[in-house]
Amino acid sequence: MPPPAPPPSTDAEPATPSPHPRPAPPAAIVVIAVLVGLICGAHQIANTSIGWHIASGRWMIEHRALLDHDVFSFTSGGVEWIDHEWLFQILVAALYDHGGAPALVVLRMAVLAALAVLLLRIGTASGLSPPVALLLATLSLLGARPRFFLRPELATLLLLPLALWIFADRRGRRWWPAPLAAVIGLGVNLHGAMLVAPILVTVWFAGEALERLLGRTSDGSFLGSGLTGVAASWLATVLNPHGLAIWSVPLRLAEMVRMPHIPNPEWIAPGPADAPALFVALAVAGGVLLAGRAAPQSWLGVAATTALALRHVRNIGVFFVLLPQSVAPALARLEIGAARPAGGRERLRTVVCLGLVAVLAVAAALRPWPLPGFGFAEGWYPERAWAFLERYGLLEGRLYNDVRFGGWLILRGYPDRRVFLDDRNEIHEPLLREIWEILERSDVAAWEGLLKRWGIDTVLLRYHEPVRVTTPDGRDLGRRGFSALWFPTGRWATVYWDDVAIVLVRRSSASEELLAEREYRLVQPDDLEHLAARLRADPELAAPVAAELERALADDPRGRRAREIAALLDPS
Repeated sequence: MPPPAPPPSTDAEPATPSPHPRPAPPAAIVVIAVLVGLICGAHQIANTSIGWHIASGRWMIEHRALLDHDVFSFTSGGVEWIDHEWLFQILVAALYDHGGAPALVVLRMAVLAALAVLLLRIGTASGLSPPVALLLATLSLLGARPRFFLRPELATLLLLPLALWIFADRRGRRWWPAPLAAVIGLGVNLHGAMLVAPILVTVWFAGEALERLLGRTSDGSFLGSGLTGVAASWLATVLNPHGLAIWSVPLRLAEMVRMPHIPNPEWIAPGPADAPALFVALAVAGGVLLAGRAAPQSWLGVAATTALALRHVRNIGVFFVLLPQSVAPALARLEIGAARPAGGRERLRTVVCLGLVAVLAVAAALRPWPLPGFGFAEGWYPERAWAFLERYGLLEGRLYNDVRFGGWLILRGYPDRRVFLDDRNEIHEPLLREIWEILERSDVAAWEGLLKRWGIDTVLLRYHEPVRVTTPDGRDLGRRGFSALWFPTGRWATVYWDDVAIVLVRRSSASEELLAEREYRLVQPDDLEHLAARLRADPELAAPVAAELERALADDPRGRRAREIAALLDPS
């Protein structure tokens, strides 16, 4: 009688996935994952760049050429532009022109449904129970959800975990370098952040090598396949129209965001108050990796994505979608996560996991903003202000617009109109520098000179936080609005405002009829503290202010800001 086989060692996580794939998760679990992804994507469009992405795609479809210079703004001089997101732009332009905004939302829903299924499959392939893998996938989706804008980033959030999974799960598979290179090559033509893929593949391979050096595995077959995969991942990045020049884009952007005149909240380093879910996930992931005696590649994978996320807010989505690849194997080694035969305890775990997934999905569906829907988010784009500009013929000359509105104006106005500015920092860096220097010096004369140099007679302005104003001798003049400080009423007249935007015109070029009919002489909607002080000093202003508010509410009956101003007239 042969001696009994020794019990399996539990000292370390298995070095590699089994060359024989684990069974696919049950169809019901897959359907739930799809539903979670659809819910995460079914909200209105609310981001600044979608307009110029669509317009770029239209230009390339019309001209049958890649866009290599700026055509959308009158201030850039047609500067050279490496458009590293050209494939995404062609896709969204075709969808938008045939199906409108709903087609774009459906695209996002499809991408996120595919991502949910991918994360589920990564979990089950690592040995997790399907319900636990579903819960992990759901948590990862909700962690990344703040990054689910209708932007090229969506492609990275799907293709990056796919590429890393192909590499990590390569043992026993044939021809796997081809799909790895294809995924990365496709990704770098959709979004520049896919350039991080070969870096992460290299980090994962380094973890495998470290595992071998530490003696946790005697498998040496990883070396040849790993080096092949690393080489394939790096070479795939040049499969784009720009070749090696594609690498200049992230390097240039990384350099620019350190400049004081390029303020961009996406490039800040997040703290616990900015991204609490990130820090909670880090603490939990660390505990799972320790308890599950994770392999070095899992630790290095989490370390690399953590470094990215802590460097810039925009990388938080990458952290969450890559988390299952590192955490699932360690979690599968714990009793709470491992797949096991059906039984009473397994049924209880299934019920608990599915209940938590249901609660999380409902919470995602009820998130207050962006609202669920298939159009552009109301209250984010200057739709009413644009209609006003058209109605009064104010689009015939050049328009000053805020960065936030630039992309939307390109979608609405190009090719008939070009914009002053949009959110492509690499295009507008010289102009952004000039504006920042003027504002830092509080140089109103230089500001007026800038506007005259570009022939600006009409302004479409978003709301800024009021700033505190002091005299040279330190006397406090209170907090004033941006329009009051930089578009003084002696030269500029406010002729329209709603909850999204303010329209001002230069007095010297505006028609007398427009000023007589539309000027707001008392109410500057971004200068409310000053208005309140004037009303306290002169109560007789209440009647003409109320008349101006009545006109604003006629333009926008649901105007929240107009009602806030009305409350100043009746503090009770």
